[in-house]
Amino acid sequence: MNLYYKIGVVILFLLLGELGRTQGLLPNLLDTTTLNGSIQLHGNAFEHSSSLQNNFSRKFLLGGNISDDLSETTYDRQNDHNRLGGGYGFNLQYRAKKQLFAKKPYLSWMINVSSESHFYGGYSGDAFGLVFVGNESFFGETANLSDVGGQFTQFLSIGGGIHNVKTKSFLTVNAILPQQFFQLKMNRGSLSFDESGEQINVNIEGELMSSNSYAYFKGLGAAINFDYNVPFGKPDSFNGIIQIAGRNLGAYQIHNATKNKINTQESFNGFKVEDLVNSNNLSSLKDTLGVTKTTASEWKLTPGFVQIGKIVSANSKHRFQSFFGVRMYTNKTYRPLIYVGAHFQANNAFSLGLQGSFGGYGNLRLGIYLNYKKNRLNVGLGSEDLLGMLLKQQYGHSGLIQIAWEL
Repeated sequence: MNLYYKIGVVILFLLLGELGRTQGLLPNLLDTTTLNGSIQLHGNAFEHSSSLQNNFSRKFLLGGNISDDLSETTYDRQNDHNRLGGGYGFNLQYRAKKQLFAKKPYLSWMINVSSESHFYGGYSGDAFGLVFVGNESFFGETANLSDVGGQFTQFLSIGGGIHNVKTKSFLTVNAILPQQFFQLKMNRGSLSFDESGEQINVNIEGELMSSNSYAYFKGLGAAINFDYNVPFGKPDSFNGIIQIAGRNLGAYQIHNATKNKINTQESFNGFKVEDLVNSNNLSSLKDTLGVTKTTASEWKLTPGFVQIGKIVSANSKHRFQSFFGVRMYTNKTYRPLIYVGAHFQANNAFSLGLQGSFGGYGNLRLGIYLNYKKNRLNVGLGSEDLLGMLLKQQYGHSGLIQIAWEL
């Protein structure tokens, strides 16, 4: 990969980040000495996997042909159970300075609007092999499909609430308006082949659910966002600010979604797995496999997260500060993500930091950020996966941006 391609990948994800919601480690540089309102734009775009290297995943992100050699090499790296996830979007906030209550001098109001998407999934190594390599390597064996499942959600969020102009803590209640939804669940799944591959035993119970394609908004729900900032320690000892943050914690209902359920234990002779996918007689195939189609409305959790950790203080007298914590999304695919980093204040305007994290949808990642503050303007750029943005042997990508203007 040449230098220009590497630079292009970095620029692409930083631009995607400008349209995303900050759900990363980029510090807010919390300043409790100013009592101003603000306009803030937060952005994030990321993709992370436990077993798919970037030389494979970039074929989906940037386009390109997946060769047989690449499929074989990637298949060899798969585990019994594999995870992946990601998302992108944007969030715009307005925080007023005007006092709301006579006895609460620091409380004011705020509004926010965002467009976000999130996907996650789990799959078995056998499922990857069947899709990208073929079924010949499974002749005389059974392929496990029980670990296959995932979800994709894209939604608008709009709401408001209160914030503290001194501590920067806030709470908002938001309407959730889903625009796209897709979910696959496999409760039971296996394909068994004889030695020649001519006979296939299918044992599958699963469900495919998708939102109504005709409605602009596919449902309705509600969620809360919040930051709660708590100072700790004394000036002459270890001190700082602990932040408890939550984003998109709530639920929404998908209206009149289409459900296709399959529940079958059948044996087939004389054709390959490709025949199941490429069949021109879908109605007959669905009847044979026991596929039923219904319409239903269901409640789903929003793709939110909770993060607890020590954050960076913008008015600290120390040039070096630590930050660390843990993050958890509201789905069973995500593993608790633990992160730790160091912040360096180079001068009054520039600061930078490095961090490492482990968990989430993958494993170890290294990240970096750069922050610029001048008068009322604050701009931050960063990535939770710097090496992943540059190296095809890594397992993810990440771009973050934050722009704030004090009023």
